[in-house]
Amino acid sequence: MPATILLPALKPEIDLAIDTAALEERSTIVHCTLTVACLLRISPQTFLVQEDGSRRALLHAYRIVQAPAWDFAGPDHNFTLVFEGLGRTCRAFDLVEDVQEPYPFHFTGIARNGSDVYHLEYPNFPFG
Repeated sequence: MPATILLPALKPEIDLAIDTAALEERSTIVHCTLTVACLLRISPQTFLVQEDGSRRALLHAYRIVQAPAWDFAGPDHNFTLVFEGLGRTCRAFDLVEDVQEPYPFHFTGIARNGSDVYHLEYPNFPFG
């Protein structure tokens, strides 16, 4: 004779609500390629500035030295900057290195895209 399986009398409630704060956690990635040789560095005071003036902080920088150091980079050198995610209503932003030093990164009017991954080239994003 088969064994009888008893089911529990109580079923736990399962909350399937979506945490909207977790959905907001994303990043904006900017890949940069140099087309000329230059001295290069990035400051922690580099931000994405949205149309409303709010700033998104630099989280990580790859293949570029951090200020105050400088490094020589040849043509076709690539580096990647990872920033906090842009706000939902943002349609355009600027990349701004907010420092009082020579040759800060400053690129204005970057149109927002659906992937939040961007590819910029120097000299199209001018220093200073």
